[in-house]
Amino acid sequence: MTRVTIRQGTLEGADVDGLHFFRNIPYAAPPFGANRFRPPQPPASWDGVRDATRPGPGAPQPKDESPLAALYGVPETGEDCLTLEVWTPDPGAAGLPVMVHIHGGGYMSGSGSVPGYSGEHFARDGVVHVGINYRLGIDGFLYFDGEAENLGLQDQTAALKWLNENISAFGGDPAQVTIFGQSGGAVSVMLHLAMPASQGLFAGAIAQSGCSLSSVVPSEALRITKQIARKLGVPATPDGFRNVSIARTESSAQSAMVRYALGLLKGDPRALLLSPYRAVEGTPTLPKSPLASVGDFASVPLLTGTLRNESAPLINGISEAAPIAAPFLRRGLRRALRMDAALARGYRDGPRHITGNSPLVEAAWSDWGFRIPTIRLVEKRPEPSWLYEFRWQNPALPADSASFHGLENPFARDDLAAIMALGEPAVELFGEDPPEQLARDMHGAFVRFAKTGNPGWPKYQSEKRETMVFNSTSGVEDDAAGLEREAWAGRR
Repeated sequence: MTRVTIRQGTLEGADVDGLHFFRNIPYAAPPFGANRFRPPQPPASWDGVRDATRPGPGAPQPKDESPLAALYGVPETGEDCLTLEVWTPDPGAAGLPVMVHIHGGGYMSGSGSVPGYSGEHFARDGVVHVGINYRLGIDGFLYFDGEAENLGLQDQTAALKWLNENISAFGGDPAQVTIFGQSGGAVSVMLHLAMPASQGLFAGAIAQSGCSLSSVVPSEALRITKQIARKLGVPATPDGFRNVSIARTESSAQSAMVRYALGLLKGDPRALLLSPYRAVEGTPTLPKSPLASVGDFASVPLLTGTLRNESAPLINGISEAAPIAAPFLRRGLRRALRMDAALARGYRDGPRHITGNSPLVEAAWSDWGFRIPTIRLVEKRPEPSWLYEFRWQNPALPADSASFHGLENPFARDDLAAIMALGEPAVELFGEDPPEQLARDMHGAFVRFAKTGNPGWPKYQSEKRETMVFNSTSGVEDDAAGLEREAWAGRR
């Protein structure tokens, strides 16, 4: 057992193989009861020693019943959810680099303390790793005009402020903090680059499969709020929602997400990002979008990238969902993507020579949602940025079909053993023997970036557009997107 003392009191954590972890540390007060739909409030102090050996509850959310739930599912949720956990090589050290993980889940699910996000291997490599929770769904991302906005993002900023004051107690350097995340976590990373309250709280950023174009204006956010309020039979105000039970808002959040996604049947491009729970720009916490705010704040280096087939699981699921598969793939999705002959030609003549409706729609949806918004961000930033593309997939599956959203997570953490311990579900996705060298390469790049601000390959510039391609054999390619990127000019 190891003890550290922070501003709130003393924590007792646990030791594993010479490393140390501390869990369920409150960085803000529970955001329910009197604090519901309010900005995060300061955490309480305690007397004596607080047990920090067990994970705390995640934010209220639907239960994860996926095949990978043992690694990424949240076993317990509850009101006292604004907590974080810390893995450190040595709490008695000083000046260690810090990586703060913001979990994904479409702002609907996830937790910073699930086994799949363990910080053990980062701590092994000399980095203090922090995983945070934040409010989700209706409680975290519903917009109330002039009263409450971007509360989940405000939680994340509160966690960064807490770390600025306390991370030295774990051996970390508050001046060498890198924020990183995948999917919704990557979107959050991009948003913090544009949020005034977050400036100065981190020195580097890593965004895995994010979208710099996902925030919405207040009128669109208020449309969602009013829809959900009508379904619940309450006023579209914080007071109207405050007394609705957590179980009921949790269920309503899920229903609203399904209704929103079904907009694709009508070709509604707003539904392409699937989740109605989005950051709201033009607000005090987010005055401008990440693209519009480029250059407004102090220089922060960015490492970012996407996967070859981000939307493959969605396309596969739609293809299996007869009789709605054909309307989705042939009409709704193509209409939402504004698919025409010129866009299709970019994929046909591009590096992958894509033909066939399903592969074409998958590639275009992946690029619309992730690849093109990521390239647009690094193109526009005056700060140093590095781009990667993750292409590896289970070699037993058809080529260029299964480098899907989230596949890189165990590689980035150099923790393939944890995912393969799941047995058959992991083998189906990763094959019998996923490449350890790829895990070392990707994880090594993340650690180098946290320590030095450079992942180890040339930064992205518009002349050569150098991109690290992570695969069984990794290396830098010039303009890896090529004609596929050019086909989106003026569209996205």
